[in-house]
Amino acid sequence: MITCPWCGTGYTTFQPNCNNCGGSMPLPVEDDSTYSAKALAVPPPAPRDVPRNYIWRVLLSDGWAITGGIFALVGSIFGVVGFGLTAGVVTAFVGLPFLALGVLGFGGGAAVLIWRYQEAQKIKEVLKDGEAALGEIENVQQVLNVRVNGRHPWTIRYGFEVSGRLYQGKLTTLSQPDLSQQPETDIYLLYMPENPEQNTIYPHPYAYFAT
Repeated sequence: MITCPWCGTGYTTFQPNCNNCGGSMPLPVEDDSTYSAKALAVPPPAPRDVPRNYIWRVLLSDGWAITGGIFALVGSIFGVVGFGLTAGVVTAFVGLPFLALGVLGFGGGAAVLIWRYQEAQKIKEVLKDGEAALGEIENVQQVLNVRVNGRHPWTIRYGFEVSGRLYQGKLTTLSQPDLSQQPETDIYLLYMPENPEQNTIYPHPYAYFAT
């Protein structure tokens, strides 16, 4: 069984692109009953086809983006209400604080959304053009002092080597890591050759969001 790394659709035989989302399929590997480097989904060579809506999938599971969207939405509501109250002579005194909060909330939320969108674009760039390397999960920890959408996120730290130099990366996911994401487990990852510090795990489920 070959599973699409972008949408999870399963296929019994290899094909270069997923019929469901259009993303590049991992290269076929020798089957192995144990989880090892042989059983990992091997990244196809760059450039890879990344589904068009992948950035939005990342943003919809990104804690910062969700928070920024909420602030922008609430800020816009406060802004509209405040503007309406300020337009009236009698209610202007009450409307000004609402308008100020609305501007601050919308501006702050929009700034966070722009930041996270740029980060999501970097992830897509790595997934599309990054070089593949074999790395290892170093640490998996649940962040109990943070709650996103009613769930505590998990932080996954990993390391890899490029040209004799060690690099590290970190991802946070809202889903509980499975057996392929446990400490001392081999993983494939992708990195930009000109900047290996720009990297991400492959496959990159959109349940992940960078921190």
